[in-house]
Amino acid sequence: MVGDIEDDLGLRLFHRSTRKVSLTEEGTLFLNGAAALVDELDMLCGEMRARRTEPRGHLRVNSVLAFGQEMIAPVVPGFLARYPAVTVDLEMDNRHVDLIQDGYDLAIRVGGQDGLTASGLIARKIYAQKLIFVASPEYIQRHGQPDTLEAIEQHLTVKQVVGTWGIENRLVRQGKTINYRMPGSFVVNTPTAAVNAVSSGHALGLIGDFLAAGPIARGELCRVLPDYETEDQPLYAVYAHRSYMPAKLRVFIDYLVEILGNRTHI
Repeated sequence: MVGDIEDDLGLRLFHRSTRKVSLTEEGTLFLNGAAALVDELDMLCGEMRARRTEPRGHLRVNSVLAFGQEMIAPVVPGFLARYPAVTVDLEMDNRHVDLIQDGYDLAIRVGGQDGLTASGLIARKIYAQKLIFVASPEYIQRHGQPDTLEAIEQHLTVKQVVGTWGIENRLVRQGKTINYRMPGSFVVNTPTAAVNAVSSGHALGLIGDFLAAGPIARGELCRVLPDYETEDQPLYAVYAHRSYMPAKLRVFIDYLVEILGNRTHI
């Protein structure tokens, strides 16, 4: 092996005789350099092993836009306070990112889980939103409050549709499920646009509870047909590999489940 290294370098690393072997000057330099590399490799391996048990390093997270703004961004500072050796880059948009190719550790996506599992990704549920009917007090004062689903047909409505999602919703009332198509007076493709349209005071809408909670608490919106709400629509933390998960990723997902999973619905 030493001979192979000498052949590759074109230098003699050892003085050899029948009675004695000693390092050449080049051999001494090579040995000292190799020893430093081994020490550096040992330190690097130790740091990598520590990352399996001690949360540290940088996390790149991608989230659907409205949920990222309203639910993920507010909880990240608390996570960082608990784990100060971790930093987080949260990017929010509604495109379907490739975790590996785009270099993300984690993505927050709306279900269903079967499709995510089929893609080879690991999905853990962190939240389940419901859609609820809401309108502003001013709108109800001017136009009245519908007391049946059929009565909604007489109102100006805002409807969120993304692809095939939102065209039809499964409403639950007293344990019974109803397939329902919201009238499409005004169709938008983001939940933030939908809640802003309802907040204008000129329409009612079927809005995610996590977006409606704040305005309802402040008296800016109120529920319409409160006996009706959609089935749970889960949101998942999605990542590429279960094995050899770094501690920074594991504790971040656990934190989202801890904080968001215990959030009560309206």
